[in-house]
Amino acid sequence: MPVAKCVFCGCEQDDYLGTYLIRNEGSVVYYCSSKCRKNHIKLGRDKRKMKWTEAFRDSRVKRIATEKKAHEKAKVENKVEQKAEHIKTGKNQRNNP
Repeated sequence: MPVAKCVFCGCEQDDYLGTYLIRNEGSVVYYCSSKCRKNHIKLGRDKRKMKWTEAFRDSRVKRIATEKKAHEKAKVENKVEQKAEHIKTGKNQRNNP
């Protein structure tokens, strides 16, 4: 049985459920429910900002991964700076009896 994927929320359903919108330029758009259709067409909402969509979950995972990498990089740089400062201050203390 063919399965169609909603363009807004990303859920997959049988193709006889939901609504197909065929535009004048020939593109076919599938909506699983009126909730998705209204949010996309009538209200013009961005699917990446709606918490119940698959696009939101995907963008959230990517955002968390990049933030984690940046945090780890800053942590490593901070350790290097602390070691350099410790070595620098340690040499000064030995030279001054």
